[in-house]
Amino acid sequence: MLKKILAVLCIFALQGIFGWGTQLAYSVGAVEDGLVAYWSFDKGTVDIKKQATDVLNELEAVVNGNPELAPAADCKVGECLLFDGSVDYLLVEDTNPPIIDRDWDEITLECWVFVNALDDSWNRIISLDNMPTNSMVATLYYDDDDNRHNFWVKAGKGNTDAASHDIKGDIPTEEWLHLVGTYDGDMVRYYINGKLENKYSIKAGSLTKGGLLLGIGDRTDGCDCDTVQAYIDEVRIYERALSAAEVDNNFRSEGLAVSPSSNKLSVTWGTIKTTRSR
Repeated sequence: MLKKILAVLCIFALQGIFGWGTQLAYSVGAVEDGLVAYWSFDKGTVDIKKQATDVLNELEAVVNGNPELAPAADCKVGECLLFDGSVDYLLVEDTNPPIIDRDWDEITLECWVFVNALDDSWNRIISLDNMPTNSMVATLYYDDDDNRHNFWVKAGKGNTDAASHDIKGDIPTEEWLHLVGTYDGDMVRYYINGKLENKYSIKAGSLTKGGLLLGIGDRTDGCDCDTVQAYIDEVRIYERALSAAEVDNNFRSEGLAVSPSSNKLSVTWGTIKTTRSR
């Protein structure tokens, strides 16, 4: 109740600043429980020649190549990043103590993506992995060469069998897709636009620490071989597997709910947005 009251007060404050005729919409807030990193890619969080900053823990995603900061008119929520499918990707620098290179008993990877074109290779939209070993992996990916896409998991006791587990057929292009992959140590689930599209058990246990890195737009060794030609927006990582209801909530959300406990101005003010239809 307190959050709702504060949200209303924020709306009144903004209307007082910009005028009572201003049309403001309070969007559904994304789930915060278990959220450990969130890249909105809004312009206040991006230095396009250097890095994009996670607004929760200030993890820096270092820019490689020459991605573009795309205007809000081309994006899903606020601004976003456009990757060229050649050399553009982000590599996240971990903190001390580590947020990324840790044991993951459960995990959720989430983003909005608009794939412009396919090529004959693997393409990793988000990839948590320990390249070059590649023995611990959680990645949202598509593969035009073999006509498939999925949330691929490889952990200590097993891994996804791409031949039998992936969704057959190319990932849809030239439309915004909300992709979510969840893993709870047993079940892998892959959601598209709020709906469960794939589910299977691999009983692989935890992804264990030891060289785990996070890449956005490529795998983490920067091979320029798993890059994406796409817009990417609203990247979130949770330390637990979101439920189907929570995934649906995030599909309908724009940013986070206003939180009085947050000391990140970009999070608090970034949640009051004009509703956009893409």
